[in-house]
Amino acid sequence: MSFLKELTNQLTGLWGGWSRSQQVIMVVSGVVCLASIIGVGVWATRPEYIALIDHLGPGEAAEVVSTLESAGIDYKLNFSGSAVSVPRQSVSTARLALKDVIDTESTQDESLDGGIWSDPGLSHVRILRQQESRLARSIAQMRTVRNATVHISQPEPTPFVRDRESTKASVVLDLKPGTHFTRADAQSIVSLVSHGVEGLDPMNVTVLDTEGRLLSSTNGFDADVTGQLEYRNRLESDLAAKAETMLSQLLGPGRAVVRVTADVDFTETEREETTYDPDGKVKLSEEVTSEQTTGMQAAAAGPAGTASNVGANALAGSRSPTTTKIESNKTEYANAEVRDKVREAPGKIRRLTVAAIVSLPSATADAGDGTAAAPAPTYDKTQIESIIKQAVGFDLQRSDEIEVLDAPLLGAPEQFAPPEGFAWTQYEKLLRTLSLGLASIVALLLGVLLIRRMKPVIVEAEGAGDGSNDVAQRINSLSMEARENPEALATALSVWLGETETSDDGQAPQTVPGRGKSSARAA
Repeated sequence: MSFLKELTNQLTGLWGGWSRSQQVIMVVSGVVCLASIIGVGVWATRPEYIALIDHLGPGEAAEVVSTLESAGIDYKLNFSGSAVSVPRQSVSTARLALKDVIDTESTQDESLDGGIWSDPGLSHVRILRQQESRLARSIAQMRTVRNATVHISQPEPTPFVRDRESTKASVVLDLKPGTHFTRADAQSIVSLVSHGVEGLDPMNVTVLDTEGRLLSSTNGFDADVTGQLEYRNRLESDLAAKAETMLSQLLGPGRAVVRVTADVDFTETEREETTYDPDGKVKLSEEVTSEQTTGMQAAAAGPAGTASNVGANALAGSRSPTTTKIESNKTEYANAEVRDKVREAPGKIRRLTVAAIVSLPSATADAGDGTAAAPAPTYDKTQIESIIKQAVGFDLQRSDEIEVLDAPLLGAPEQFAPPEGFAWTQYEKLLRTLSLGLASIVALLLGVLLIRRMKPVIVEAEGAGDGSNDVAQRINSLSMEARENPEALATALSVWLGETETSDDGQAPQTVPGRGKSSARAA
């Protein structure tokens, strides 16, 4: 306590020793320091918001906001209302809450900034995850794909060539039910992924579906048996369809069945040939050397040296005959050379086997009234066989075979001559209009009859006299008398009541004097 008292006395004395301006400066400085401390504390305790979903439409944004509000999760909208941000600690909860509303994984790229405490060395991994997300979104936009997942394996860069490894990628597809995913679609996905990742070779991209089937191939038809079988079935179906289409137009629908079996060679060969033509040789180079020496030449004499063989000191020597002749002719020729490099792609047809069953029409057809119709055109098996050969590309050099059978087909329709009658199709529209008009008239008549039956029915009173007019006149006269003499009406009513009581007792009814006529008329 003594320390606090001494400290308080010192601060009080120090404060009293300052001038007014110094005191003001110290108060302002203290307030600023306190505000700064409070501001830093508030800023440090505020949650960090990260983008959860972006590129939203107005309807989607409203649905997302309502879901987050019902789940009690804080959120923020950007200035355009197309992106929603949530606190970092609530990201997982928000994704679970929105799992049935919108796909948050497909609409949000992972943030490249991992925060101030993130490892800078992991930025490469974050960029790779972002590439995977973008490629998956692009693939999921295909008509036959419901969802896609992309995995990219990219090694760390190294300056040593021997330590470098190639980038690889795999794509898992969730295909839509009822759709046909072709091999061309798989190749397009391989091309998209290989061109979207730096240094990725298309040979290192694998595409498969959620059932574990391999959809991509790295070596054409030799990759798997599934691709070979698909190509063969499509080839056989196309060839058979060509022949059946022609026969159906010639003989009629359902009168021909054609089946084609193809023997396809799926081996891929590459051959290089070099051919030399000796008659077409070409001169490449020619070297000609010719030397000729003739005449007498003096022989050298005296001591060796220049002085003894030049000028006056030259000694006379003997002369000997000299003849020198050198000829050299060297020519190089090259024969004509032709180099052929042939690469045969897989899918070559080695042999075709064609089987057909046709139901040829008879020579005449019954017209239906006992008379013979005009003779129908007749075709024989040879003509039909020739048509099928031309349609499927029959080749005898491949040892192709064909068999045509003329037999009635179970599903073939019988030929009947069309009966000559009235062309109802020309007046179909007119008849439809007339039927609608008749239906409207009938409905109108029925409505009128119903309205008439709904009129009130007047029931005639018993003992009403001669007619309805007489009854009406009596009622009018009684009404007028009642309006003129209400007392008499009251007396008549009392008399009627008395008569009712006396009638119940078995006594005779009494009449009112002076009103007996009116009473009797009323009765």
